[in-house]
Amino acid sequence: MFTSKKNLQLIDYQDSYYYRQQRIKRRNKWLKLSLLFLLILSFLLAFIPFAKSSENNLEKIVMSKNVFIHGPQLLFEHPNPSKRATLPIDIEADIQINGLVAYAEIKQTFINPHAIALEGTYQFPLPENSAVKQLMIKVGDIEITGEIMEKKAAKAVYQKAKRQGKKASLLEQKRPNLFTNKISNIPPQSRVIVTLKFIMPVSFSNGKFNLRLPLAITDRYQPKSKRKLSDDQQRRLVSSNSQTEYLNNIFEHSDASTEQDTFQHLRSVAPSQPSINIELNTGISVSSIISDSHKIEIRGLNSFQDSYFITLNKTHVPANKSFDLSWQLLPSSQPQISSFTQEISGEHYTLLTFFPPKLETAKVIARDIIFIIDTSGSMQGRSMEQAKASLNLAILQLNAKDSFNIIAFDDEPQLLFKTTEMASFQNLQKANQFIDGLTADGGTEMYRPLSNALMMKKHEGQSTKAIRQIVFITDGAVANEFELMELLESAQGNFRLYTVGIGAAPNGYFMKKAAQFGRGSYVFIQNQAEVQRKMSDFMTKISQPAISNIELILDSQILQDVEVYPKNISDLYFGEPLQIALKSAFPITSAQLTGETVSAPWYQQLIIDDPKSSKGISSLWARRKIEDLLDSLVIGANKEDVKSQVIETSINHQIISPYTSFVAVEKKVKISPLLAKNNLSLVNKAKSQVYQSHESLMVAMPQTSIGWKLQFLLGLSILILVRMSDFIWLANIRFKKGKST
Repeated sequence: MFTSKKNLQLIDYQDSYYYRQQRIKRRNKWLKLSLLFLLILSFLLAFIPFAKSSENNLEKIVMSKNVFIHGPQLLFEHPNPSKRATLPIDIEADIQINGLVAYAEIKQTFINPHAIALEGTYQFPLPENSAVKQLMIKVGDIEITGEIMEKKAAKAVYQKAKRQGKKASLLEQKRPNLFTNKISNIPPQSRVIVTLKFIMPVSFSNGKFNLRLPLAITDRYQPKSKRKLSDDQQRRLVSSNSQTEYLNNIFEHSDASTEQDTFQHLRSVAPSQPSINIELNTGISVSSIISDSHKIEIRGLNSFQDSYFITLNKTHVPANKSFDLSWQLLPSSQPQISSFTQEISGEHYTLLTFFPPKLETAKVIARDIIFIIDTSGSMQGRSMEQAKASLNLAILQLNAKDSFNIIAFDDEPQLLFKTTEMASFQNLQKANQFIDGLTADGGTEMYRPLSNALMMKKHEGQSTKAIRQIVFITDGAVANEFELMELLESAQGNFRLYTVGIGAAPNGYFMKKAAQFGRGSYVFIQNQAEVQRKMSDFMTKISQPAISNIELILDSQILQDVEVYPKNISDLYFGEPLQIALKSAFPITSAQLTGETVSAPWYQQLIIDDPKSSKGISSLWARRKIEDLLDSLVIGANKEDVKSQVIETSINHQIISPYTSFVAVEKKVKISPLLAKNNLSLVNKAKSQVYQSHESLMVAMPQTSIGWKLQFLLGLSILILVRMSDFIWLANIRFKKGKST
């Protein structure tokens, strides 16, 4: 039956089934391409900046200029050299001061920002007279405690743990006031806390107590040493059986230039920041508490004015200089002698401090004085300004009886005069012009200017009785300290060497040791505001005679079973204390001090009737013994005997030394076989927990891994893709239903 034309419908080929399917396919293809383009664009916009945020951003900092003074900086041994940069280590110091002893706990915190597990290495300063007692490492929830071992054995233990994928730490004393810490297998994006506990004595001078905590490091220069001295000069100054090479090896001075290059040519991502909390307990009323280096907040803990809590008054302070704290006791309550004791296993350890009497009138002595000023590159900026200001002030305090000269040095020494000249008005004017023209640049070649000062002829008009005094103004940023000490020890003639430590982070060990071997004294000047006060006091002090040839006399019964350090007591200047550490079989109740001044013999009877018990005295005694043993190497002591005694003392008292190191190794959990037999499920659970806790240790994240941000982005993109696919599928179904109707 035929339909009528009225009901007849003409079929449009564009609406045929074939063409509808083609249009759907083209639409789906276009949507898929759009989604793919969207994913690629999202990847480029989100992943690339994130990928660079933790590692590649380091490349923006590497090209920054080098700095000579900086806080502790950590270097990860990344396989890609372009990603190597020094990272900040934040410092939190908690210090408790009881009398003349300080107990410090320092926490060093840093993060591994890289995507793989790496070994980290950093250097940090500590007080040169401190005794490091404890090392603890915390990585995540894992805590590792270190122990003292002989240096080679400690290295072997560390390397084995490193190869096994364990977290481990190796703390070494590179120099007496500079330490290096290596930590292996630090997981990616993990936080590490290194805790150090140490003990150090408090210094005293001119009626003031002082605590100095180094927070920054000055890059050390490895000098060329004696290469430019004549053979005759070397024979006159140094004995043929030199111990310098051996001493350099002890403290690994041969690695100084390598360490310097490794850290110095990389830029720092950010400065390290310290946090300092101090509890000060003097036992005697305090008249003032000041800090010449930082702004502090002081809070009294009682009404007796003998206990205080001290903190930095800023939250964010860069670790670019040492922290200095001074306090002064009320004049009426200052004792002549203080004694702190500690008894361990029947042995008595005593820290004896004698405060010399103050002179109302002091005879001013004639001096033949030579000023040596460091003008090397490490003195750039404020250090140079402080050094020149200190020298100008010192020149003004010379009197008509004095003769003087100035030696400036960097790579080469520069002399004001060929010999010392009298301090006339004309010569002082020449000196001022010479000082004004000084600039900081070049290396730190100390040996030649020091030898020139030791051998320089006096002015013919100067008295033969005039004492040769050498005032050395420097930051001490050298790596050959022992070579210079050997020069001082072997030099001929009656002289005294005084050191003036300049700058934010002077080498305190060199300053003190150079003064010790030069039978002089030292002072630190950290900023411009201190120059006037400290340099004036210092020049006044060295213009007065000192007590020399000091001997400690004990009861004959006590003397048979006593070890006293230092064995050779340095000259004692009025206003400075004499501190002696003793170990004896019996308590020390009295002692006698004898010595000589310029005009007469000197004698002092010491009665110890109220010794105070204090922890840490044995550690300070051990630290003094190790220091004295190492000093004996300069004068030719047997190397093997010294080494064995240092190792024995270090291990017995658990303090670090040049021959020992702290090593801390992660302990794996061991499963008992009996437990495994009785309860296999618990064993499996324990194993699972162990593997999970050490997953970051045993399996390093590959370099191709992606972070959580990218994972989130990809997941979101996939979700969008699924939802759009569902939308397209539903749209097709609705389209078909519409056509069918």
